Amino acid sequence: MKEELLLRPACPDDLDLLWPLVERAVAHMNVQGNPQWGPDYPTRALYAGDIERGELLAAVDRWGRLLGAACINSKEAPEYAAVDWVWRGEALSVHRLVVDPAVQRRGVATALLDGAEKWAVYQGRGALHLDTYTQNLRMRALLEGRGYCRRGEIHLHGRPLPYPCYEKLLIRREKE
Repeated sequence: MKEELLLRPACPDDLDLLWPLVERAVAHMNVQGNPQWGPDYPTRALYAGDIERGELLAAVDRWGRLLGAACINSKEAPEYAAVDWVWRGEALSVHRLVVDPAVQRRGVATALLDGAEKWAVYQGRGALHLDTYTQNLRMRALLEGRGYCRRGEIHLHGRPLPYPCYEKLLIRREKE
């Protein structure tokens, strides 16, 4: 069953609800054999900074319960410079997308990606960029099913396996 969702900017009061959600998600990923996140990343301070800068998008249900969040901004990891992106203009990136394990597979990540795509188009950005860990099979399937194309891979956070990098083109350029 898909959740009825509202997307809104996260506020400082959300951090005390978000951080336990992140901890549950990290534990859930590790149980599934996906060590993408751990005690070193992401940190509460990263999410606090995302909120302070107005870059964290929150997904809440009709009762206001926080179900997930994602940082959306124009900052890309330095490692992204080596990726063969098709879009060379300004893009937005999605970081630290998290969904409460209790509501996974109910459209929360899809809604967050929809919100990121709409925000990028509204800002006139030509693409959305993001990465996920090789062993995060659910996220990779979601991205590929939504038309994201794999453009390369990078290494982050000292993890042994690579992070595939994905791009979704949002604006088509006319042939010059």
